[in-house]
Amino acid sequence: MDKNTINPKVTVLMPVYNGEKYLREAIESILNQTFTDFEFLIINDGSTDRSEKIIRSYTDHRIRLVNNEENLGVIDSLNKGLNLVTSKYIARMDADDISLPKRLSTQVKFMDKHPEIGATGTWVKIMNKKETIKHFSNSEKIKTNLLFGSSIVHPSILINKEKMDKYNIKYDKNYKHGEDYELWTRMIKYFPISNIKKVLLLYRVHDSNTGKTNSETQRVISNQIKKNQLKNNLDIDFLDITTHQSVYKPKDLDLEEYLDKKENWFDKLIQQNNKLKFYSEPEFSQVLSQRWLKTCSVNSNHSYKIWKRFWKSDLRKKIDWKEFENWKLSVRFLIKCLMK
Repeated sequence: MDKNTINPKVTVLMPVYNGEKYLREAIESILNQTFTDFEFLIINDGSTDRSEKIIRSYTDHRIRLVNNEENLGVIDSLNKGLNLVTSKYIARMDADDISLPKRLSTQVKFMDKHPEIGATGTWVKIMNKKETIKHFSNSEKIKTNLLFGSSIVHPSILINKEKMDKYNIKYDKNYKHGEDYELWTRMIKYFPISNIKKVLLLYRVHDSNTGKTNSETQRVISNQIKKNQLKNNLDIDFLDITTHQSVYKPKDLDLEEYLDKKENWFDKLIQQNNKLKFYSEPEFSQVLSQRWLKTCSVNSNHSYKIWKRFWKSDLRKKIDWKEFENWKLSVRFLIKCLMK
C-alpha cells in the first residue's frame, strides 16, 4: 500500500492459506465495493500454491500484503492483522467468499449511525443453494442465541477497532475451529452486537471448509463454548448438551419424554435468569420460545396432539409475534398437524 495514503476508515482483513481456487473472486469483490475508503490487508499465511502470485498481480494501492514466513494458522494470522490495523473499523473477509458491492457502504453507514454497536454482521446467502442465513438483528436476542450457536457469520462482520482495543479483545487459540463463536461470547459482554437484515455476503460451502474438514473438533469446541456460557452467565453445570441444543428428538427417547425434558430445561433457564438477570427480558424468553416452537414443529409427526401441547404451554405465550419467522413456523406447524 502506498505509504502516503491517508489512514482509511476501514481495513478489510483477509487471511489466505493456499486459497488460489477462489481468491480472485474474493479480492475483486472487495476492490469493487461502492465504498472506497479502505485498505485491504491480506495476510498470506505461508501459502505454497499460487496465492501470493495472484495477490501481487493486482496493482490497486489499497492492497497491503503481509507474508508470514511460515504457516501460523488462522487465529495467529487474524491477531497479527488486528495488531496492524489503525482504521476505525475492521471488516472480515474470507478468501473463498464474495462480498456484494454495497456491503461495506451499508455496514459503515449503520455503524456510524449506531455508535453504541461494537460489531455488526449481515445476512448471508449460501452459494449454489437457496438457503439464506438470517440471524437475529436484535443485540439482546443475539446474546441469548449465542447459548445455542454462533449468531454472526464470521466473514460478514464489521468491528469497531476502538472498542476491541478498549477491552483487549483478541481471538483465543484455545478455541481453534470455534474462535469466532467464542469471540462473540466475550464481545457481547462489553458492547452490543447486531446483524443487518440484508444479504451482503455470498458464503461458499466446499470440501475445504473448516466445518467439513474439522467437523468433530468444531462440534466439541462449540459444545464447550455453550457449557462455558451456561456456567459463567447462569451458574448452571450442564452435561446433556443434546437436550439443550438439538431441536430433533434423539432416537432413544420417547417423544413425550423428550418434549418434557426440553420444556423443563427451558423453564429452568428462564427461572435461573430471573434470579441472576444476566440476559434481558423479554428477549431471553422470546428466543427460547422460538426454539420450543421449532422443536414441537419438527417432531410433531403430523399429530394435532403436539400442536395442542405447544399452544397450551407457557413458552408459547412468550413468543415474539412481531417476527414474521415465528408466524411462518407456526402456520406450517399447524398445517402439518391438520393434514395428518
